[in-house]
Parts: sequence; C-alpha cells; structure tokens
Amino acid sequence: MSQAAELLQAHAEVMKLARLLDREPDELAYLQRMAPGDLRALRDGVTETLYDGNSSLGRLAAASRLLPAGLTATIGQRAFGPLLSARLAGLLDTEKAVDVADKLPPPFLADVAVELDPRRASDLIASIAPSLIGQVTAELVARREYVTMGRFVGHLSDDAITAAIAHMDDEAVLHTAFVIEDRSELSRLFAKLPTGRPAGVIAAAAADGLWLEALDLLKHLHKRQRKEMVLAALALDERAHEAILDTIIAHDLTDEVRLIAEHDDSIERRLAERRCQKG
Repeated sequence: MSQAAELLQAHAEVMKLARLLDREPDELAYLQRMAPGDLRALRDGVTETLYDGNSSLGRLAAASRLLPAGLTATIGQRAFGPLLSARLAGLLDTEKAVDVADKLPPPFLADVAVELDPRRASDLIASIAPSLIGQVTAELVARREYVTMGRFVGHLSDDAITAAIAHMDDEAVLHTAFVIEDRSELSRLFAKLPTGRPAGVIAAAAADGLWLEALDLLKHLHKRQRKEMVLAALALDERAHEAILDTIIAHDLTDEVRLIAEHDDSIERRLAERRCQKG
C-alpha cells in the first residue's frame, strides 16, 4: 500500500470512529498517525464495548418477541429511542425485526441506522424491502450521513443497493465510496450506477476538490468501471486535468498512473511536463 493510500484509509477510519463516538473528526485527527489496521481494531473494540455492556438487552428482546410488531414499533419509537432500538435490532428474530421495521417511519429508521452496528443485524438489513431501504437512504443523504451509508453497503442486496442509489446524488456516492466499510464492495456499488452516473461522480470530485479520494477508487474497480471513470475525467476541462496531475505528483500515485495509462497513453508525458513546470 502506498503512503498516500495508507493516509487516506487512516483518515477514513478516523471519520468512522468519530461517528461511532458522536464526535467531530477533527477532535480525533491526531489518531491518523496510527496504521489503518490498528485504527480498525480500536473501532471494533469500542463497538464491542458499546454493544456488550448491558445484559438486560437480552431480556428486553425476549419480551419484545411476545408483543405484536406494531406495539413493539410504538414502544421502540416512543420509549426506547434510536440508540436502544439499535442495540435490540440484532437480538430480535429476523422475521419479527423486519415486521417492526415496516411499521416505523423512515426518519426514525434513519436515526436507528446511525446507531446500529450492521454486522449484528446483517440478516435483518438484507431482508428489509428495497423500497424502504431507498426511503431511509433519502433521509441519510439529507443528513450527509455518509459514514453510516458506507457501513451498510456490504449488507445490502443488489436490489437494495439499486434502490439506495436512486436516492443518492453524485456527491453522496463519492463520499460513501470513500468511507465504505469493505472496499471490495466498491465494484458492486459502481456496477449498480445507471449509465452516466460515473461521469457525475467524477464531476463531483472536480467540484469538491476530492481528486485523491476519486483516484483511490480506481484500483478497487473492475477494468470497465475504471475506463468509465478515466474517460469521464478526460472529458473535463484543462483546469481539472491540471488538478489531477497535481494530485498525482503531490502524493506519488504511481499505481494510479499505471491504471490511467491503460486508457490514456499521454498521462506519463503530461506528468513529466507538469513536473518540469513545477520545477
């Protein structure tokens, strides 16, 4: 892994840890000096502490099984709140939990999603109707809860991902891809983008100055997907091309240059010219 990629992943891990602890990422920025794997282990440890610290949750879940789904939903929304509901979600039977979720409004489900550890409710998440996933996604996009969405991608069905993307603008796709929990899922996420959307993601990178994040995606995508991204970048104006070259030089992105060169044989010449201009 290049130094730039390691720093980028460390930054993503700090963002996820900050969301888990309900802190601003800047408050934990000093942790970015740690290796991404160590930060992931720290986050996993914090998650275990948060979720395993209350032995009464099992009794609450058992009691909930005896109640109608509608009543359980009402109690969850009015008495438990999103935090406790998130802790209970992974303890309920999947069929019962799905029935309860169907009776809760999307804004409350979005609140629960923010607090939920998807690994503990993977079967539940995979069983929720794509249409409801889309409604919850719309709520999360409006709140810019990209870390939350990134944690859920690997637990969603293909149909649910398609429904979610329909409610995500290009900026949301880019930010979610950056903090996705399992980067091997990036190609599956991008495979669900409609025609023309990869170009929109590239345009979002140009608008927000997120070229390092966009370029880091290339090595996780299939060749056809990379080609779409590179061609979309080549279609931008010269100012964007200069920003891409500057990012490559500043972070020594040799792997990314190789991947871009598969579709743009002028990249190495332009980089040499750019370095001369900088020198």
